[in-house]
Amino acid sequence: MNLHHSAAAIVLAATLLALPVRAAEIAGVVKRVQGSVAMQREGQTLPVAAGTPVQVGDRLVTGADGSVGLTMADDSLLTAGPASTLVVSRFRFDSTTNDGNMLIELLKGTLHFVSGLIAKQAPQNVNVQTRNALMGVRGTEFIVDTRAEAP
Repeated sequence: MNLHHSAAAIVLAATLLALPVRAAEIAGVVKRVQGSVAMQREGQTLPVAAGTPVQVGDRLVTGADGSVGLTMADDSLLTAGPASTLVVSRFRFDSTTNDGNMLIELLKGTLHFVSGLIAKQAPQNVNVQTRNALMGVRGTEFIVDTRAEAP
């Protein structure tokens, strides 16, 4: 390799190292786990314990004896009951302006939802979707129960 190619390689490497690496944004955190609970992230199944960060795209699956409680970054509270599957499909929150949006998909089971700061700022930006319905959050607390089987 000549001097010109070596210098070009060093400049390229330095440029790539200087590019910002965006860590996965934390949408919330697991606050409570009971019984069997697993998280599926990027094709891997991960154990879940209190303090486990939750990211956009994460799928939480509770067993017949399981439940999991989440606190989202906007202070929304989600509790999935036994035999439930939920996906954090979309979550964005600016803690300075309280602006953001959220889409939670309940594929099966039950979900207890207490709205947080996004719903207080812009309730139309908070949605819970099941296989048969899309609910916009207009109140502060509700329960969703679906009997549909997840694929």
